[in-house]
Amino acid sequence: MKGIFYRIVLACLILAAPSYSFAEDGEKALKDRIEGMEKRIEDLEKAKVEERGLLDEMKGHVETLGSELSMVDYRTGRIRALQEKVEAYSIGGDLSLILQGALKNDDGGGKKAQGTYSGDLFLTGPAGPYGNVFFRGDIGQGDGIPRILPPTFSGPNADIEFNQPSFELVEAWYWTQFAVPDVRDKRLELIIGKMDPTAIFDANRVANSEISQFMANIFVNNLALEFGGDANGFGAGISTAYRFTSIYEKGLKVTGRVGLFEGDGDFKDIMDRPFIIAELDIWRPYYGLDGNYRIYAWTNQRKHTDLRDPSRDGLSNQGFGLSIDQKVSNEAALFARYGMQDKKVSRFDQVVTIGVQVTGDDWGRGNDIVALAYGASHVSRDFKNASPSLAGYTADASFEHYIEAYYRYRANKNVSISPDLQLIMNPGGDSGKDSIVIYGIRLAATF
Repeated sequence: MKGIFYRIVLACLILAAPSYSFAEDGEKALKDRIEGMEKRIEDLEKAKVEERGLLDEMKGHVETLGSELSMVDYRTGRIRALQEKVEAYSIGGDLSLILQGALKNDDGGGKKAQGTYSGDLFLTGPAGPYGNVFFRGDIGQGDGIPRILPPTFSGPNADIEFNQPSFELVEAWYWTQFAVPDVRDKRLELIIGKMDPTAIFDANRVANSEISQFMANIFVNNLALEFGGDANGFGAGISTAYRFTSIYEKGLKVTGRVGLFEGDGDFKDIMDRPFIIAELDIWRPYYGLDGNYRIYAWTNQRKHTDLRDPSRDGLSNQGFGLSIDQKVSNEAALFARYGMQDKKVSRFDQVVTIGVQVTGDDWGRGNDIVALAYGASHVSRDFKNASPSLAGYTADASFEHYIEAYYRYRANKNVSISPDLQLIMNPGGDSGKDSIVIYGIRLAATF
């Protein structure tokens, strides 16, 4: 039995020998694999240490390069400023061709059409660290339709300036900002030279340009605001403005402006009897729709004559007004103006205008504009009494009413064509005069 048992055990060991051999080989392979993984982990940890050191070294290099770059910026700051100044030079201009006619008027004008043209050429260049110089030359010809119309308070073509085919420098001024309170938030600005004060005061986003918006004087600027300067409003002067709100205030902008200009524009005794104006401008969006609100007071010290007593010819004129434009949708914007002046020296003492402008998005012409405006000029009491001797007619109406509508068709980015229609009721405050219907068309080109 023992022999049989030993034989059976020996047979089992012989059969099991390969398995033990295979197990030993697997264990060895597993140990080698574990050792390899531990070696790899050690290598990775070493690599992390090396990478961390390399990263720290790279950070040091970056900081050094940043410091050097700052020094380079400091050394080349003046050169970069000069490069920016070169890029700031700009030249441009515009050409306006206007044809107007009256369907009917009492002075025999009939349906005769009158034409005018004007052209502007301007140059802007840098001057000083935060300033620019501006030059504008003008050429124009044509008296336009006013010469065949009865007297009116507002002219139908505000683009009429010079009736002479010669080039004239009408503006030359210097504009600058001051680093007050700091260079990032420059709030103080100054303009000095020969300028157009209507481009600075009584601004309006909807009704302020006779080239691209309404053509009648009453809608281009406040008719009850007697600007200084020559017959076209150009004159020597100085204007300063201060913005009370920070540039970081995104929902409100408040700016105060003061201007002092020559009263008559002849460059003689420049500040003897000046035109002075002070204005407060407020910009504030409502639900993302921009709104501008301006209120101002002014005085024109140029000699005026008392309408009822011509012997009193040393009077001044003064008044106040406001100008508002407010977007009411992405396509539509409203505007309004109001002005009051001294009735003793003015033919009309109060003027109010309102209007609307709509872009052509709804009919697939997003760059086109259609606009409508109404204005009323109140006849002053003193002029009513003196009108027979002063004007040769009796100003018995309370208001001169004015309506204008235009459509601006944008032919391309440089050229627009604007059919225009105007209606004047009680012209010059004379209810005995027929209403005047004026048709017109304007071609404006800019570059």
